[in-house]
Amino acid sequence: MRNILNKFKVLFYNPIIVYLILIIGIGVVAIQSASPLFKINYAATHDNNAFKQLLFIGIGAVIAVFIIIIGIERIRALRWWIYGFWMIPLLGLFAYKKLHLPIPFVKDLNGAVSWYELPGGLGTIQPSEFMKIGLVLVVADIIQRHNERYPHIRRTFKTDLNLLMKIMAAILPPSILIFIQPDSGVTMIILFFIAIMIFSSGIQWRYILTVGGIVIVLMATFILLVGVFPEFLTGTLGIDAYKLSRFFGWFDPFGTMDKDGMQLAKGLLAIGSGNLIGNGFQSAHVYFPEAHTDFIFAVIGMDFGLIGTLITITLCGLFDYEILNTATLNRGHYNSYVCIGIFGMLFFQQIQNIGMTIGLLPITGITLPFISYGGSSSLSYMILFGIVLASYIEGIKIKHNEVDYHERTLYLKTKAYIKDNVKFDD
Repeated sequence: MRNILNKFKVLFYNPIIVYLILIIGIGVVAIQSASPLFKINYAATHDNNAFKQLLFIGIGAVIAVFIIIIGIERIRALRWWIYGFWMIPLLGLFAYKKLHLPIPFVKDLNGAVSWYELPGGLGTIQPSEFMKIGLVLVVADIIQRHNERYPHIRRTFKTDLNLLMKIMAAILPPSILIFIQPDSGVTMIILFFIAIMIFSSGIQWRYILTVGGIVIVLMATFILLVGVFPEFLTGTLGIDAYKLSRFFGWFDPFGTMDKDGMQLAKGLLAIGSGNLIGNGFQSAHVYFPEAHTDFIFAVIGMDFGLIGTLITITLCGLFDYEILNTATLNRGHYNSYVCIGIFGMLFFQQIQNIGMTIGLLPITGITLPFISYGGSSSLSYMILFGIVLASYIEGIKIKHNEVDYHERTLYLKTKAYIKDNVKFDD
């Protein structure tokens, strides 16, 4: 019991908990503030989104406490069990969509098969959100074991390629299943945080720069083709036209306001209407769809103005910084790669969600972590938050042990020096 209490005492020195509480508070207020806009599309649905958000946050907090108690090493030992457990529902969604098997509780929403209905009217659960947990644990273990086997001085092209192949073998099966649903948003999150983990693994820079350059060229080429030769993408490559419609709305939101650009144009108008201090709680000054989920940042801008958006961005930045600080605290250990992966998830979602809301990036349906409404997202990120806190505790232990070791070494060296070189007069 004393060891458990000592773990929680350590956390009092980490401001990340305060940052998270403030971020969750902003999210709950923003979700409730979006209620008038929610009721426009879902008039027959009882609006209890803020309560549900707190419910899932609370459940996630309980799991996070459990993770802190059992420690990160036990979570690491379960990594493949977690990975395999969430592969099962992903395979079920694939079987329903592609093999047309009657898988129970599957929810088909506008052709997207990404959720299972929960009994008792509790909502839905999205397996891909929890697969991210399994992937970050598995990939971190792959990198750590690889680095233990091949120290930096022994790294070659062959060893780096071997590492990449092992990582690809782990991430491709779930990534393909998630992309087929189709859920390109979560697929991009996975690819991004895996890339960040690979970047931090010690792989040689020339390979990173080569692959990164190729990815940038491919992305620029794709965007150019969407704008100039969309028929090539739809006719020759067989890409669905509706997937490209988001790009058309991104290129010219106000020119396509009656169709593809409606959501972005209305979101920009909503943010602009907020000015410095906003229009007030539940103002509903401008209507736009998905206000409580994808476009929650527009709600913050509309109702709480520039000040509200800057506070939100600042808190997200401070929260991310503390995760990186935890990774640094565990440098060279398994926990460090886990924290880097979690940072990659959060950072990408924050940049993508805020960027698409203000028109800097195309709309992808990615939510803002801890702020947008979403049971699966909130629950999964609270679990990841528990892993970060457990890693922080382990990092403090590592730092303490290193300090003790260096202090004892210095003490012994000093004692030996005095004995051999210093003479005291009788």
